[in-house]
Amino acid sequence: MGSVSATLLIQVVGLALPLPFALVELSAGHRAVDWPALLYWAPLTGGALGVAYLVYYTGLQRCAVSVVSGAASAWLVVTVLVAVLFFGERPEWRQAGLIAVVMAGILMLAAGRPGSGGGSRSRSGSGSGGLWWGLGAMLGIGLAMALLDRVTAAGGPMLAVLLVRALSAMPTYGLARARGVVIRRPAEWRGWWLVVAAGILDAAGYVGYNLGIDTAPVALVAPIAAAHPAVTIALAVILERERPAAWHWAGAAVTVGGTIGLSALAGV
Repeated sequence: MGSVSATLLIQVVGLALPLPFALVELSAGHRAVDWPALLYWAPLTGGALGVAYLVYYTGLQRCAVSVVSGAASAWLVVTVLVAVLFFGERPEWRQAGLIAVVMAGILMLAAGRPGSGGGSRSRSGSGSGGLWWGLGAMLGIGLAMALLDRVTAAGGPMLAVLLVRALSAMPTYGLARARGVVIRRPAEWRGWWLVVAAGILDAAGYVGYNLGIDTAPVALVAPIAAAHPAVTIALAVILERERPAAWHWAGAAVTVGGTIGLSALAGV
């Protein structure tokens, strides 16, 4: 389908998950909405996330999944720095130590170059090129995840996810219109199932993240969410037949171990 089509369809399909919850939450009046703050922070967050999606999916199309995903997962560094420097959050020393462990694991995930492994698609730029695509996504996702805390505080977790994901589709749509890119749809039912699964799972991740930052500091929740490369790399091995280097396996183990420690400290 190409990165632009995949990005837009996955973003749109993902709206189906938070939409009913947001509508119920608004109709029941369970939570007061700070509309001025919501309308200020949501476009900023959606814009940063939309650009990050484009960069990330383009990297996945052109480069090795394990390299792009491993580098992009370092968004934790950007999120925590923004939360600490601009929003006044201060993690305790044990949490800071475990955050450093997770960050070390993420850096290990981003290091090295995986073997080709005879994957189903041929990708160029799987080494340093994939790292640059991943780092570009890292900046956008990290900023968006930090700002998402402001959106959640203004409108609640479900409405925040719905608005931010809807607005994140705007950069993709604007790029498609500006460059005359035709949005392609899957030619078979299997393709549609993949798009639906990717959209719903992606939205579920944001819903879970937002439920977390609604009750705990973002500097604590972000490192746990940043452990996703362990799953992504495992699926890249199974589905794409990539062969991660030893550093990638070690990085996955360090990342998961650090997040288990963070979860234990948070009592979750």
